[in-house]
Amino acid sequence: MNKHIGILGCGWLGYDLALKLKKQGGEVRGTSRNAEKLLQLSANGIQGFEIDLQEDKIYGDVQGFLEGLDVLVIDIPPGLRKNPKSDFASRIQLFMRFVQAYQVNKVLFISSTSVFEDLEDIPSYDENSIPNATSDNGKKIIAAELVIQEMSSQSNIIRPCGLIGGDRHPIKMLASRSGVKNPEAPVNLVTRDHVNSLILKLIAGKLDVPVVHAVSEPHKSRQDYYQKAAIEFGLESPVFEENEKNLGKRIISSVL
Repeated sequence: MNKHIGILGCGWLGYDLALKLKKQGGEVRGTSRNAEKLLQLSANGIQGFEIDLQEDKIYGDVQGFLEGLDVLVIDIPPGLRKNPKSDFASRIQLFMRFVQAYQVNKVLFISSTSVFEDLEDIPSYDENSIPNATSDNGKKIIAAELVIQEMSSQSNIIRPCGLIGGDRHPIKMLASRSGVKNPEAPVNLVTRDHVNSLILKLIAGKLDVPVVHAVSEPHKSRQDYYQKAAIEFGLESPVFEENEKNLGKRIISSVL
């Protein structure tokens, strides 16, 4: 792969992507705010940059990171749980001005299926569905998607479901809990390998769609799926509320 690729945000997903791209022969740059992660990047032949996006300013060597890139992958968390008032779209918009200035034509944005609302009738959402989230977090991610689409000449939006892989699994948070809601709602999960395989195809031009949903796990009910997952991980099963209304959604892909 003879391409210069930058990954804004080398967390759990982005770092694994950086390693895969490096193995394929790409020249990879990655960002992190964690000194240890920057050392890990360097040890694997990946040029690391400490870059921090704020609403009114970007800290770090933005020019060094962006100049000469063929593809930019934006994989930074919105940080809305820690700071609900944060304007995620404004941070993305500010960064995209630099992306335009350094003429990075192809931008992949790792979004979220939280752009869709959970409802009692358990709707199905594919790539043609219009985002309808009413929560503040969901609206802010929708706004960030629009910024990417409006400011990039060639963009791809990837919406992963809940990410799992290796030791990372939501059953570890749900185990032994009681009163867990929505037992009949479908599970929407995806493995990290599946998401990164989609990103690699988009970068290589083997897949070219404006929006793609990343889901790999079967849409079993939450109760069935997590009770079986508890057994697999050797944990105590969660106890679900049986008599409450179920809210949920089913994320599907018409592209794949």
